[in-house]
Amino acid sequence: MDIRRNHRDLSRDEKSAFIEAILKLKNNVDSVLRPGQQSRYDDFVQIHKNSMGRGNPLDPNPHGNPLFFPWHRILIRQFELALQAAANDPGITLPYWNWQLGGADNPFTSDFMGGNGDNTLGQRVTAGPFSREHSQFEVAVWDEAPGNTGLLRNLGAEGALPSAEAVISALNRTPYWLEPDGWENVAERELHNPVHAWVGGNMLHAASPNDPVFFLHHCYMDLLWERWKHQHPRLPAFTSREGDPDAMNETALVFHPENEPAPWAQTFTVGQTIHTTELNYRYDYL
Repeated sequence: MDIRRNHRDLSRDEKSAFIEAILKLKNNVDSVLRPGQQSRYDDFVQIHKNSMGRGNPLDPNPHGNPLFFPWHRILIRQFELALQAAANDPGITLPYWNWQLGGADNPFTSDFMGGNGDNTLGQRVTAGPFSREHSQFEVAVWDEAPGNTGLLRNLGAEGALPSAEAVISALNRTPYWLEPDGWENVAERELHNPVHAWVGGNMLHAASPNDPVFFLHHCYMDLLWERWKHQHPRLPAFTSREGDPDAMNETALVFHPENEPAPWAQTFTVGQTIHTTELNYRYDYL
């Protein structure tokens, strides 16, 4: 059973192993979707780009949709498994970034996610393991035309990170989906979206997984879904737009358009995502 922890609880060696696994997936493992044209890491960027209606769009789009939590749960779990395979290390797990703690839980350090972008270089990150100065980490998937191949960030230029009060408010919302103020609706709008905006750079776009911090952010969003379920055990963990809890047993999650290869062998329904232990992981927090 993989146990996901806060990144600040990782040892120096664990952080180094996680970073090295990302770099191996980026540079040493070929793409399944576009062999010879991009890396396996880039496949996850491509999948997310497609999911937001860019590139080769997925139908349905799992954003602004009840599928948001189940779909991203599978995406980041498959990324986690890909990291383990790339590093040949089953002990590697996704850490989460508890952004509600602000500076007390800062992943943007030189020995982990690296720092902010340099505004004299188009907001390109120049420090840390994912900068050109320290590794071969080149952006290969863009929303539209190719752009800057360096990792871009503009921390804090747009908005603020969600507060602890915002998290509590969202966790108190019921049911799972109810426009405009159900749990998923508020969590995606008021917790998820502001973090993408605050990080800026590549995180502003459909190809946001170009920034590895995407996976730490979504790992925490995934943990919050677990917290919401624990807080409301008598409510369905998922409902469709129509409020049907039984939809989870039959609703398939789509990760590739029909004219592209499947990114992984297994297929998933929403129902298969409800319990993290059935996907062989859990959180230290719960």
